[in-house]
Amino acid sequence: MRILFFVLILFSSNSWAQSLGDTARSIRARGMGGVYVPFVGGADALFVNPAALGKGSVLDIKLMELTVGTNTELVENLSAFQSIDANDPSTFNQFYGKKMWAQATGKAAVALPFIALGYLNDSEVSVELHNPAFPQFETYFRNDEAVYLGSAFPIGPATYVGMSLKRVNRWGGNTQELAVSDVADASSLQDIGTNFQNKGTGYGLDLAISTELQAPVLKPTLALVWQDVGSTAFKQTAGSDAPPHIEQNLTFGAGLGVDLPGLDLALGLEARHLMEPDIELGKKIHVGAEISLPMIDLRAGYNQGYLSYGAGINLLIFQLDAVSYTEETGFYPGQAGDARYMVSLSFDLSFDANFKFTDNNGKKRKLKQRR
Repeated sequence: MRILFFVLILFSSNSWAQSLGDTARSIRARGMGGVYVPFVGGADALFVNPAALGKGSVLDIKLMELTVGTNTELVENLSAFQSIDANDPSTFNQFYGKKMWAQATGKAAVALPFIALGYLNDSEVSVELHNPAFPQFETYFRNDEAVYLGSAFPIGPATYVGMSLKRVNRWGGNTQELAVSDVADASSLQDIGTNFQNKGTGYGLDLAISTELQAPVLKPTLALVWQDVGSTAFKQTAGSDAPPHIEQNLTFGAGLGVDLPGLDLALGLEARHLMEPDIELGKKIHVGAEISLPMIDLRAGYNQGYLSYGAGINLLIFQLDAVSYTEETGFYPGQAGDARYMVSLSFDLSFDANFKFTDNNGKKRKLKQRR
């Protein structure tokens, strides 16, 4: 641990950008205020905390996880885009100062004991109209397509070290001005993306260490995850310049788990961007809880100074999740909160050491033992 902290200090920097582990974080995490590092398991650990690959199922197959999200501004103004007339400036008035945001993410992965392979595709776009004299949308677009290979190994009782190697193809990742017609005529995120020409390929590394403390009832877990070690830079493959690189991110997570008959309880805390002194402490802290019943999961949390709420429905191999949360887009908590909503559908097959079917959180489902 001392060696790890020493290396972290050497690579510390003052710039900051969200890693894939942040932007493509699951709905379960967002419902718990962003907390996930101490609780993640199975195939999902590959993307969040590779040390957690050392525990869990004998086989976990994430055949599909599809997530879509939007913010309140887009929900309230989406239909109004149809009324935009490039020759009538008055039709733009209702959009000034409103930042509209959308995201779509797809994941697939296979995890065996101590090793996993996965795929992630994540797209994000935001637009905000300004300059009444010559109306234009200040537009951000990013698409990341990544392949992950991760592994973990034990270094002590219930203690694991893990790493994930990833190859990322990035498209966009910056902000530029677009004409009103470019945004109003777009029917998808990809349509907006055609206005962004910069593309690049980069290789990144995530490191992690996780331990579960021995306790009679509670299951205390501590985890330290270093994503994009030394930052992940991109080599230009198209356009006039390489996409912006992904800054490294150091995250500490702590969680408690209680397993009771018919009821599981998880409480956790997570602190991100620990190497970034310029980021307000309130933006780094995430706190959350989850109550799991046989078929329903209820979640709540505190994310960057705002409350979050979420729920999930387990239908054997299918799970449907939804969340309402607020993302701080300003420099400090409470400055510029953006209310957002997300839903996801996942399809998972997971088996424990006794070949009993479980869900992707390791919870046994009432199915007959497979021989």
